Amino acid sequence: MSVLFGVLAALGAMVVLAWLFSKADPGRVARLMRLVAALAVTGLGILLTVRGMGILGVPMAIAGLGFIVTGSWPALGRRYGMGGGQTGGQQGPRPRSSGTMSVEEARETLGVKPGASADEINAAYRELMKKVHPDTGGNDALARRVQEARDLLIGN
Repeated sequence: MSVLFGVLAALGAMVVLAWLFSKADPGRVARLMRLVAALAVTGLGILLTVRGMGILGVPMAIAGLGFIVTGSWPALGRRYGMGGGQTGGQQGPRPRSSGTMSVEEARETLGVKPGASADEINAAYRELMKKVHPDTGGNDALARRVQEARDLLIGN
């Protein structure tokens, strides 16, 4: 009976966690999972060190602490080129806040030459959107800028 209760409790917990994760922001969940994994590595390293296996435990604990630092302070992680930020450590131009964009800026944003065909513009748009879309580690502002550039060039 107690085994059945344990199995039901575990299934219930998994259902609740699945529901919570489905409602959560993917970026926030990813950061939380990185932090949990880093804490687990740090804890395992400390445990191994205490149990007399310091040759394995000390490097693990140090690596776990490094993961915690770069995951907890995104600016520090970006400074040293280690992800942790909203854009996943991607470097690139920051979008301007103005809502208007010139044709020249649109070409520069997408990386196309003057006179590019609609197919070339769409291909450049798709390739760039793979990198800057919020679902793949980019952010909304960059995705909007790329969308605006494509719309402006396709419209002209």
